[in-house]
Amino acid sequence: MSKINSWDEFQPLEELVLGSLYESSFFDDVKNPKIRGALKKIIDETHEDLDNFKSTMNSHGITVYQATTKEMGYKDSIMDYVNVDGQLGYKKNVGDDFFHTGVSASLIPNPPLQPRDDSIVMGNKILCTDPKTFATSRMIPMFKKWFGDENVDTSVADNDMLFIRSDKNLKNFLQKENLEATEENLSNARQKNKLGGFCSPNLTRIGKTCLVDTWQTPGVIEEFLSINAPEFNYKKITIGGHNDAVFSVIKPGLVVATRELTPYKHIFDGWDIIWFEDPNWDNVRHFRELRFKNHGKWWVPGEENNDEFTYFVEGFLNNWVGQADETIFDVNCLVVDDRHVVVNSDNPYLIDNLRKHQMEPIVCPLRHSFFWDGGWHCLTLDVKRSGEQTDYGI
Repeated sequence: MSKINSWDEFQPLEELVLGSLYESSFFDDVKNPKIRGALKKIIDETHEDLDNFKSTMNSHGITVYQATTKEMGYKDSIMDYVNVDGQLGYKKNVGDDFFHTGVSASLIPNPPLQPRDDSIVMGNKILCTDPKTFATSRMIPMFKKWFGDENVDTSVADNDMLFIRSDKNLKNFLQKENLEATEENLSNARQKNKLGGFCSPNLTRIGKTCLVDTWQTPGVIEEFLSINAPEFNYKKITIGGHNDAVFSVIKPGLVVATRELTPYKHIFDGWDIIWFEDPNWDNVRHFRELRFKNHGKWWVPGEENNDEFTYFVEGFLNNWVGQADETIFDVNCLVVDDRHVVVNSDNPYLIDNLRKHQMEPIVCPLRHSFFWDGGWHCLTLDVKRSGEQTDYGI
């Protein structure tokens, strides 16, 4: 069997890649203790959760590939990203090194925590869908080391491809830059900010069929996929975000989903769907208070009133966070086999419903999902599952 083999989200898992992040000592030189303490706590607790997850996977006989940030060429300290003028940031230079700038849009390189954001296994190859991001450009050499050059598809980078952003994607881009979505700003962003790839979670593999959300890169994405991964039949959907924040296919006949899947529930005609209602964030008082400061992008429980920390994240780590108030992390599941599935929390509703369908939840806490804007499906890449490509009638 090929070193790479994964055609869907649920055949028995044998090997996976797990994301990683800086050591907490990266922030030792942050002088403000309220900022430093919050950042180090997030990093330390996430490391603990990653180690727990890795041990749990090993106990199920699953091989886990994980590289440290140091192995991937990240710097050891935040001060390594400060120039002689005290400006914090980075910009990619020609070659493998980086020079420091005061460009706030660059900020500190986000850690390689979520390999599935920009990579997906399409049968017998890892397809790097957005290889120009800092994290993925550092992950690609590890993919080639672990699985061989011939099993890693970097055609997006090799052909210097550019993808046109949809209006929704442009608005998301402007929001992260704290700019209003005026016609002038949209027009400028459309011209200046074409995509060097696309998000892998826009794709959901279900055997012979792959669902393609075109919200980010309409039109050209289907043409690209039909050429680079012709083994799949592609079905277009338009949910408007990462698929694994909206639904997970647990096994043939069972899906976990938010109500955003409703317009496409006919795709799963005859299947059972465990529905999750959208959370009412206005009932979460502390998060509601924080939303006025960070637009609902992220949340660290207990730090809602730590304004120094909030402004530091917004100013220097803005590219680390997503849009947490648009995500229901309970649907972000990682299937181990036809009897076990990894979930992020011990949500009684999810656990009871999974057990009714003969699926035993494996609870692996991820305490800072609302900061990283991801669950265990995001933080992993299933590179090898047993089984062949199968037609599930989708």
